[in-house]
Amino acid sequence: MKKIVLFLHGYGSNGNDLISLKEYISVAKPVEFISPNAPEPCELNFFGYQWFTLKERSFEELTLGLKSAFNYLDNMIKDITDRHSVKSDQISIIGFSQGSMLATYYALLKETDFHSIVSLSGSLPESILESLTILENNTKYLIFHGRLDDVVSYQQALQTHQFLESKNIKNKLVLDNDCQHSISPLAIEEINLLYQDWL
Repeated sequence: MKKIVLFLHGYGSNGNDLISLKEYISVAKPVEFISPNAPEPCELNFFGYQWFTLKERSFEELTLGLKSAFNYLDNMIKDITDRHSVKSDQISIIGFSQGSMLATYYALLKETDFHSIVSLSGSLPESILESLTILENNTKYLIFHGRLDDVVSYQQALQTHQFLESKNIKNKLVLDNDCQHSISPLAIEEINLLYQDWL
């Protein structure tokens, strides 16, 4: 059965940023790697895109932004499932930074299950997590974060992990002591471990 790996890039970046990861990811074929641009031009980087605005990073701004981006991503995934004739459990979403926040938020609120959500240097703050009403969720979550990250604190990864644990949702937290706001070889290693039984 065909598999889909969907990349969601970070704030101010574009779809070309993450697609190169496919050269390092090992997943049983057939597989399609998809890496779209976010829908909005970035307000702070005219050459990049954003899933939602991040001027204030307040609870209100994040809530409105995530809700809007949820609808955009939902339509995108519906198009992917129709075009490639796959079910949601054959889709893994890999998000970096802002893309990670969206991927986690989206999957937690969907009634359908995905193969997995990979959160790289992002995760959701506790205030957003506590505002969510979670239904039964069988999606697997891999949460990766560098302890040296000075853009998004690794504390958000801890908060997301603790939240998922409290809801009995399968997840794995990996903290890289030597990683900043980036994707380290350890992250790739963990993704490949996640995918090794994806047949």
